[in-house]
Amino acid sequence: MRLLCILLLFIFLGSTKNLHAQYTAPPKVYLNCTTNCYDDYVRSELSFFDFVRDRYVADIEILISRIRTGSGGHEYTLTFYGQNKYAAINDTIKFDTQQADTQDIIRTSLVKYIKMGLIRYILDSDLMKTISIDFPERQAIAVVPVPDKWNFWVFRLGGRGSFNSESNKKNTSIRTDLSINRVTDASKFSVYSYHNQYFNRYVVDGEEVTARNTNYGLSGLYVKSFSDNWSAGGFYRGYHSVYQNIRFSHSVAPALEYSVYPVSEVLRHQLRWVYQAGIRKLNYIETTIFDKQQETLPYHQLSGIMGITELWGSFSAELSAYQYLHDLSKNSLSLEMDLNWRVAQGLSVWLNSNISLINNQISLAKSEGDASQILLNNRQLPTNFRFGSSFGMTYTFGSISNNVINPRFSGVD
Repeated sequence: MRLLCILLLFIFLGSTKNLHAQYTAPPKVYLNCTTNCYDDYVRSELSFFDFVRDRYVADIEILISRIRTGSGGHEYTLTFYGQNKYAAINDTIKFDTQQADTQDIIRTSLVKYIKMGLIRYILDSDLMKTISIDFPERQAIAVVPVPDKWNFWVFRLGGRGSFNSESNKKNTSIRTDLSINRVTDASKFSVYSYHNQYFNRYVVDGEEVTARNTNYGLSGLYVKSFSDNWSAGGFYRGYHSVYQNIRFSHSVAPALEYSVYPVSEVLRHQLRWVYQAGIRKLNYIETTIFDKQQETLPYHQLSGIMGITELWGSFSAELSAYQYLHDLSKNSLSLEMDLNWRVAQGLSVWLNSNISLINNQISLAKSEGDASQILLNNRQLPTNFRFGSSFGMTYTFGSISNNVINPRFSGVD
């Protein structure tokens, strides 16, 4: 009898120990990032948890995505998905950053809200005994929201330049741009202008070849929302391009948009159709292949934009059809696709492809130009299609859990 009691005691203590280990083992966390999520910093600040490199072995998956706000900052969305014994626990947290926020401010905020979301997963475990939560003292005087003195207007002025030189070649580029935006839930107004200057010089067999390319432009849009699905507004675009033989082109077009999903769900999925119809006035640098120096043409354009972001990855596509109304044979059709797919444990593939069918090169110069202009990409050539693609894959295997961060010699070529 005594032996039986001792045996039962050992069984009970062993099962209690296993149960205690089950509840005190920290959950495995996987960061699923559609943007920069500062994963090294997050792992170093949240070393309490085990971070794994594969979503299929995680207890908690955190999908991190962001979208630009009207002030030039971003709205981050953190979606928490519980797996295994946490399968019934899902949550979503959002927070905003400002355009002037430093990288440190952004990553500190990111860690703060990830901590908030992870609390739910350890509420019923012994792990709660090892953490502390602090709340600020209640203020005696209620905080009154400060009015926005700029009334949602945001201005941004930028510029950059580059210079590269060797014995027989020299490349210089200067770019400046200005944007003005006002974004609210009900309307959106945006103006963007740019000026680019490129200069290339090469010496081949003692002969100097030079090319100068200038392009500048101004674009604007206004859109008014009528519901979660419908909005209307218009576009303006004006630009100068030596490459396209455009002295200056103006176009203006009213537009209508229909969104299959409410725009508030754009981070998870979107399917939008935008139709515009307008007038385009063109002035050419050289006489075109149609013997034109200038012309004014009606046109219309239909664009379809779709995108989905799921735990397995993301996919987006844009289909656009453009047609001149004076001659329906002058048209173009373009499709661009992006895919990032986590196929299986440790295996992911990505693909970017774009293809255009082109039948509307009305600005092509009649003269052929010299070889140096063509070789230096300073002159547009006739074509009826354009295609580009890039793709890749990664396969990772080995240790699934390693929270060690060692930045030594990082960034050295």
